Amino acid sequence: MRYVKILLTGLAGLALLAVVMGLLMPSSVKITRGIIVDADSAKVDRSLMQMNEWSKWMPWIDTASGILIQQQGALGVAGSALRWKSLDGKREGAITFKGRQPGSLLLAYDFTGMNKAEGGFRIRKISEGRTEVQWFMEYPLKWYPWERFYGIFLDSMIGAVLENGLQNLIRFTGEYRPVDS
Repeated sequence: MRYVKILLTGLAGLALLAVVMGLLMPSSVKITRGIIVDADSAKVDRSLMQMNEWSKWMPWIDTASGILIQQQGALGVAGSALRWKSLDGKREGAITFKGRQPGSLLLAYDFTGMNKAEGGFRIRKISEGRTEVQWFMEYPLKWYPWERFYGIFLDSMIGAVLENGLQNLIRFTGEYRPVDS
């Protein structure tokens, strides 16, 4: 009986330690990926504002696997959204255009099985005909310890998706070339 009490006390202590460590971890993860392209910043901005073309390069929307896509609202108007749903009903999401700031497009992300997140694109002219495009996302985490620990891996998981999307954008436009570092 004594060993059972020691075991239960140890497990309770470990659980408490996990909760405290989880509470001390950040409540959100900021993920950013970028690329420098040979293109004018105004041209890149126009391409990113074409929400009706996003399904051609957005990494979450795999049109080859059968997906229904719906655009709501006018292009470039706050509140307009691109929604999609796979035919099997397993994948669903929406990206809502929240607005513009100088050099930035602001978005809200809502994907099945994930917390709602905010982010967007930053477009910065580096020199004549050269532009830096950053895709960023701030992913909020709940207070649960396992979700906070999961946050440690989010940058590498979602970051890879953002990198893939930037490469898709370059391939889709056919006009941009990545600049070798």
